[in-house]
Amino acid sequence: MTTWTEALEFYLQCRTKSLITKTDEFSRCLSGEKAESVEQSNSQRWQQLKERRVRPLQSKLQINDFQVEKDGKDEIVVRIKAREWYAYQLEKRWHEQEKDIHIRVMLRHIKDRWLIVREDKVNGTPQKAVQPVFQPQEDVSFNEEQPRKGSYVYNRLQAVRYAEAWWNEYNPNFRHFDVDCTNFISQCLYAGGIPFHPTSNRATGWWYRGGNSPSALWSYSWAVAHSFRWHLERGHIKAESKPSADQLSLGDVICYDFDGDGRWQHSTIVVAKDSRGMPLVNAHTTNSRHRYWDYRDSTAYTPKIQYRFFHIM
Repeated sequence: MTTWTEALEFYLQCRTKSLITKTDEFSRCLSGEKAESVEQSNSQRWQQLKERRVRPLQSKLQINDFQVEKDGKDEIVVRIKAREWYAYQLEKRWHEQEKDIHIRVMLRHIKDRWLIVREDKVNGTPQKAVQPVFQPQEDVSFNEEQPRKGSYVYNRLQAVRYAEAWWNEYNPNFRHFDVDCTNFISQCLYAGGIPFHPTSNRATGWWYRGGNSPSALWSYSWAVAHSFRWHLERGHIKAESKPSADQLSLGDVICYDFDGDGRWQHSTIVVAKDSRGMPLVNAHTTNSRHRYWDYRDSTAYTPKIQYRFFHIM
């Protein structure tokens, strides 16, 4: 590619095309190391599609924001916000999947041509975004402050409606976190009628207060994936652990330990089922809609991944 804009445009075209067909054209715009990484990721994704017997049909990439962060003679860094969409067929049914992409791409001029040498995921956060506080404590007692198990009714339809309405937006009544997945799922459950379990200790209960103000507070279980998973197992939210994903219903929750090291890092909510009854989920951080539940298309995925499937009752 004679200019960096041509190289970047071609890369984005290849990236979009690779959602629905196998292509070896990446070698024309990627450095050797980056090409190897993309090839491995695409191979993993196509293996998953083969196992699911999915037939990809259409794809598109909508660029929402484009900024040049570094404009050097031999190195360019650009920041891109985009919406990735693709449609596929599974047992005669049409399915759609969407994902917000916020990436930083580095290009270098190597041997008379521009090549993409690196791509990093960026948390696309507004100025008010904050980091959820990490709380490793697990030996927490729930006693006199815990409400009775039968004190609410979960409206899973309302939870799903909330998840669909806010999958790529941020409710101004809550803070937006850099790692927003569990904050989002907690909001979905709250929208479904699960009441706060307020306590004076952030290590106990499940609660949020203060709106979007700088003084807002929240329990660890509200915003931290590891604490949330533990709370679903032992807290006031009525939840039953299921052995497999196909036993989940709409409005249920999946927790993810990508490294299999016992530290849970991600949370999603089931908003639909595919033609074989497998969950499709919505999530934040990498904002996703109707994503296949196992996250094998994620850069965070490892073969050691562990899941917890929770049926909210």
